[in-house]
Amino acid sequence: MDINMPVLNGLEATEKITALNPEVIVIIMSVQGESEYLKKAMFYGAKEYIIKPFNYDTLVNTIKLTYERYKQINKSQEQYKDGKIITFFSSKGGVGKTTLAVNVGVELSKTKKVLLLDMDLMFGDISIFVDAVDSKTIIDAIDDENTDSYNSLKTYLFSYNKNLDILFAPKKPEASEYIGKEIVEKIINILKRHYDVVIVDTGINFSEVTLHILDISDYILFISNIDIASLKNTKLGLQVMRSLGYDKNKVKVVINRFNTDYGIGKKEAEEVFKEEIFLTIPDDEKIVLNSINSGKPFVEGNKLIKSKIEKAIETLCKTLEI
Repeated sequence: MDINMPVLNGLEATEKITALNPEVIVIIMSVQGESEYLKKAMFYGAKEYIIKPFNYDTLVNTIKLTYERYKQINKSQEQYKDGKIITFFSSKGGVGKTTLAVNVGVELSKTKKVLLLDMDLMFGDISIFVDAVDSKTIIDAIDDENTDSYNSLKTYLFSYNKNLDILFAPKKPEASEYIGKEIVEKIINILKRHYDVVIVDTGINFSEVTLHILDISDYILFISNIDIASLKNTKLGLQVMRSLGYDKNKVKVVINRFNTDYGIGKKEAEEVFKEEIFLTIPDDEKIVLNSINSGKPFVEGNKLIKSKIEKAIETLCKTLEI
């Protein structure tokens, strides 16, 4: 790479190349031999610096030596991951889908590197659930045109703990109009390479963005309640998913707020869905409401005494093949 080039100089070009492709080795060449230029080249990501004019042997030896020096470093660096995508979906609002997505994300982050994406682009609430309503959102990254690399997107991720990052939905519903399938696909493809698991919380409709996320998901956790309206909407939603060709290993029905006192049991729900219930999450309104109102996920409660709902989240995480 030469330093003096039209449109984009060598330092700027080197910075962009190495940000997008960390494994690329750049050698800068220049007539400038001062240490100031050498420092700048290294700062922008170059691995070596040679001064013009140089002969054929110098150039060849520099390329060979630089390659030998850095190929082992590149091999030893963290390999890109291909995070499994677990999507939380429901065809009815108010069933506790976001509550489960957040707590599963926190639970999994105890042992894995997790990304939580709020893709309910109109009415996403994850920022409230983790007490981070003033944080940056996906629309900020798009408006700033910082969606080309993991390094540029990192600025817009909320670090909940050392293993859990979150990308929030826009604060205003109208912002969702500017977020299409292509940009969502691009962002997910970039980010998932850096996480073991990607948890996605979607809206309740089959929008173009949601359909794309469902298509690329390894697992879809279809959340329902045990009331008649939820069962009816879930049955219709499952019919849509079958028409899309999703198999039973991918789509797993989870009944949230399960309580046999409500007059409908697990067996009756399975008869309605013509589908086996993957898991039931017990009803515990007090714990859940306290968790939401405090902005603290309930799986971070008392480590010595775990509630039934915490144990159910643990079981859910262990049962998924991640």
